Amino acid sequence: MNLNITDKDIKDAIEKVPALPNIIVRALEKIRNPTSSAKDIAEEIAKDPILSLDILKIANSPIYGFSRRISSLEHAISLLGFKSVESVILSAYSKSVYNVELRNFKIKRGELSLQSFLGAYISKILSRKFFPDVEEISFTASVMRNLGKISMDFILSKHIERVKAELMYDKDFQRVEKKVVGFTSSELTLIILEMWKVPEDIKFIVSKFNKLNIIKDKNSNSYKACVSVHVGDRVAQMTGVGAGIDNLSYEIDQEIFKFTKIRQDDIEELLQEAVKAYPKLESELKETII
Repeated sequence: MNLNITDKDIKDAIEKVPALPNIIVRALEKIRNPTSSAKDIAEEIAKDPILSLDILKIANSPIYGFSRRISSLEHAISLLGFKSVESVILSAYSKSVYNVELRNFKIKRGELSLQSFLGAYISKILSRKFFPDVEEISFTASVMRNLGKISMDFILSKHIERVKAELMYDKDFQRVEKKVVGFTSSELTLIILEMWKVPEDIKFIVSKFNKLNIIKDKNSNSYKACVSVHVGDRVAQMTGVGAGIDNLSYEIDQEIFKFTKIRQDDIEELLQEAVKAYPKLESELKETII
C-alpha cells in the first residue's frame, strides 16, 4: 500500500543533496570548451581547496593506478585528459555529498562514499577488460548511482517501520521502496542528476543498470556501460562495505553471462580485487572533513 508522500516531501528530500557549486559549473564549462588549457581548468578548480584536494586524492587512488604520486592539479589534468577530469570533478563533488550518515539505511558517515567508489573502481576494471570504450563513463555513472539514497533516507525517516515490515516478506528493496513510497532511490538519483545537468548518457546508465532486461540492443555501448555499473554495484555489496538495510537485496542479473563474455570466474576475481583494493581506497579517499 502506497503511503501519502506529498510533493513537498519529495522537494524537501531532493534538497538534501546540494546543487553543483558555481566553481564546478565553471570548471565543467572550461573542460567542454576546446580552447581551454590544463592551466585554465586548474586555476578554476583551485578556487575551492577542498575540491582540489579531493580531485588529487581520487587521481592518486587505486582507481587510476599511476606509479608516481600526482601533486598538482595541472599535472593531474595533463595526465588524466579532459574527459577523465570531467569525470573526476563530478566524482569528487559526489564524494563530499556522500559524507553523511543515513540512519534509516543504517549506513555510517563516510561508508556510502566508500561503497560508491569501490563499485566504481570495479566497474572501471571490468570495462577496461571487456568494454574499453565505456571505461570512463561507467566509472562516473557508478560513482553517482547512490545519490538518491540520501534523499530516500529523509523520506524513510517517516516510514521506516513500514519498510522493515515489508522486507520481512520481500527482500527486493527496490520493489519495497516502490510499494511503500511509490518510487525508488534510483528514480530520486535521476532527479538529482537532472538538477546537476549531467549528460544524458550518464543518466541513461544510472536509470537502467538495475533493469538490464529492458535494454534492447545488447551490443550497444549503453548496454555495456550498464553491465559494468551493475556488476560493480553487486561486487561492492558482496564486500559488505557500506552495508545497509538494502545490502545484498540485489542479485547479479544472469543475462550478463548470456550476452557478454563475462563469466562467474570473472566475478570472483573482481570480488578478490575489491577486497584487496579496499584498504588503500579507504586511505586515499578518507574525507577531508570528519
